[in-house]
Amino acid sequence: MRNFLELENVAIEADSTGTSHMLSETPVFSRASGCWLFDTSGKRFFDGTGGSGAINLGHQHPRVVDAAMAQLQKLIHTGCKLQSDVRAELVTKLGAFSPYKQCAVLFTVTGAEAIEAALKVARAYTERKLVIAFERSYHGKTTGALMATWREQLKAYSVLPENGILHSPYPILHSHNQNYSTNFCLQALQKTIEQALDMGHPPAAIVMEPIQVTEGVLPAGREFLSGVIAIAKSAGCLTIFDEIYTGFGRCGTPFYGSQDGITPDLLVIGKALGNGLPISATLGNPTLINALPSGIQTSTFSGQPLACAVGSVVLDIMVETMPWQQAKRTGSLIVEFLKELAINSCLISAPRGEGLMIGFDCVDSQGLPSPELAKAFTKKAMAKGLIFYCGGFEDCTIKLTPPLSMNEEEVEFLMSTLADVVAELEPAFKCH
Repeated sequence: MRNFLELENVAIEADSTGTSHMLSETPVFSRASGCWLFDTSGKRFFDGTGGSGAINLGHQHPRVVDAAMAQLQKLIHTGCKLQSDVRAELVTKLGAFSPYKQCAVLFTVTGAEAIEAALKVARAYTERKLVIAFERSYHGKTTGALMATWREQLKAYSVLPENGILHSPYPILHSHNQNYSTNFCLQALQKTIEQALDMGHPPAAIVMEPIQVTEGVLPAGREFLSGVIAIAKSAGCLTIFDEIYTGFGRCGTPFYGSQDGITPDLLVIGKALGNGLPISATLGNPTLINALPSGIQTSTFSGQPLACAVGSVVLDIMVETMPWQQAKRTGSLIVEFLKELAINSCLISAPRGEGLMIGFDCVDSQGLPSPELAKAFTKKAMAKGLIFYCGGFEDCTIKLTPPLSMNEEEVEFLMSTLADVVAELEPAFKCH
């Protein structure tokens, strides 16, 4: 039989999952350590994406690697219907780490799948169907999650149920437009619920990101979050916090939903729980979670032993080191630096974020959003060994979500590289 490398077939990765649409000429990486990725030539790049927000403890964390290696030698997979010791252990630890005195854990694999599960739980518990999400929301690209996702072009090839979702305004705290203020958006949410009632479809849940990441790193603020919870309670529906990106210390606290006054009914988690391995879950009181009958939400790899073993060690490290404290300090330092940079440069605007969930906008000489500058900024930073994503609902936001484990030298590299990029771009994009 011929070696498959000798065959003449031509293969490329599909455009939909390929990397070229995000970053042109992206390096091919072969190894990583801490905050750094190394390409096949050995050149290193600072990972300002943090593996799309999943590598909170840094790449190749020794204890995570050891846990994975040990589990690989014992038990990799059982299927979702068979119990394992590490799965039971992770359930216990997640319950202790969660904000719920009594906690049920509904395991899933991806973030979108966890959102699907949370929406099913809400509908089962309330016996209602309609869900309220927010403008500029992103909750995933599978059918149920996509209903709650805001960007229309992502829905172009999906068949979605009609009248299953309503979108309500979400605040933009750095905007001077009153239509983006906290009070306006809370009043609008009340009207959205009234609209649902007028349609004869009281809502089952309100689902939201405490910080909208995909569409521009937009913090909702504590006042809005607590207001949403109060409105939901009066409407008899559940609140679902999508903390797939914001959780596990990313924003200077274990979860938004673990703070007094803003604990949701259901907490959706993922990304950093596996520190690189796919695992997600929906957490909540057993009375709520178990309203969903047995077998309604399962998948072959949910609660997989390998991912659970890693998740268990990740939680151990989280409890021991409390990385959210460092994320809060480091994030404050970086945001203050960016504010100074914005004062002295006309190219960047509105630095914002919490912990190590940070964003700022690239603007033109008139102070208007500049997608062209954001792309140039991203490309020049990559040439200097710093990788991050740009995007947002105006396609002008630079997003910084590095590992929480940065040391002082790495923080200095990040800030000095950003300053160098601004200085080098100013001649080409000079304000008039």
